[in-house]
Amino acid sequence: MKILFKIMLLTLLLSYSKMFAQSPYTEKDQKFFKAMANILSLVEIERQTESFIDYDYIHESYKRANPRKDSFSSRALYELSTIEFHMNTLIGVSLEKKRFTMPDMYLSLGKSFHYDWIFSATPFATLSGKFDVFDKNKSTGKIELYDAGIETITLTRILLSFRMKAANDINGSTFMLLPSVVDSATENFDDIAHWYLPRVNNEMGLRAGFIGHYFELSYSQGFSGESSPLAVLFKINGDFFKTQILYQHEKNNLSPNNYGYNNTRNIIQLSAMGKLPLLDRTIWINMLGEYTWRQNDAHYLRFELGLEWKILNIAIRPLFYIDNKTSKNINEKRDLFCLEYSAYLKFYSVYFGFQGATDGRYYIALKALF
Repeated sequence: MKILFKIMLLTLLLSYSKMFAQSPYTEKDQKFFKAMANILSLVEIERQTESFIDYDYIHESYKRANPRKDSFSSRALYELSTIEFHMNTLIGVSLEKKRFTMPDMYLSLGKSFHYDWIFSATPFATLSGKFDVFDKNKSTGKIELYDAGIETITLTRILLSFRMKAANDINGSTFMLLPSVVDSATENFDDIAHWYLPRVNNEMGLRAGFIGHYFELSYSQGFSGESSPLAVLFKINGDFFKTQILYQHEKNNLSPNNYGYNNTRNIIQLSAMGKLPLLDRTIWINMLGEYTWRQNDAHYLRFELGLEWKILNIAIRPLFYIDNKTSKNINEKRDLFCLEYSAYLKFYSVYFGFQGATDGRYYIALKALF
């Protein structure tokens, strides 16, 4: 908490600093930098438009917009800045186990500083929490610092980020009410269905690469005395689709210690999701397909198909777990396939509804995402 307090204090001090120094760059220098930015924009796969796929602000890197796109003046870094607040929180009741739970809680605060089109920097801190009530005499919970660091972008395209959760992670986006990805920092895996994917053990380190509003190509790696997970990511976000290829590696073990699988040194994930608008965007067909291979574990297949009409959302999610014969014993007839289904109302950033599964899990849940 002392680290978090220092980060928050520094962010607030920078927010209210009155620094009106002139730019060290001459008008000629600024024209050169602007020309470089324009040239880079011609060779990248993107255009300034709206994306209809929800973004994961907690785990992913992303391109911040300059609040003064119309200026290339001698403004100081601290004059062109914005404060960011993001939340991704679940609150639910397991009808099967009669259990109240808040399994994934994330709150992130950051401040983005822009120096014209030349440079931007965003220091941030993210809190995570978990809370479970089993009965009136037993409950567990914790709140801790989940991630913190600084993300910089130079010449509008070059990404360099230093953070506590450095390695790029698996895709957690979903069109369902509840995700099928669990966080090793917040979850007890004894209660998690084996069709669900765990996030990897992660460490403090860096991400570096090229990033735009709708693409990213990056290398990331964490460093510690016990492990050094790394990842390579290529991602494209379009108007109505999102696709990514991810490779993760760790010389010891990527799996969380309590997940039960040792020697998971390599993970490959291919994922794509899209939204098809119908009847002048009053109806949306939501689709997702994903394949994940975890070494010494299994092949995971996830599909989602949903219908969205105004605030009403209905979706199904078939999940496949194909054991590679080196993990724990699995009953193939019983444990190969699971079908999940959900119906919920979406009030902009707040979701509320029901989700069930063919293995007997049923939930009433509320989600806040912005």
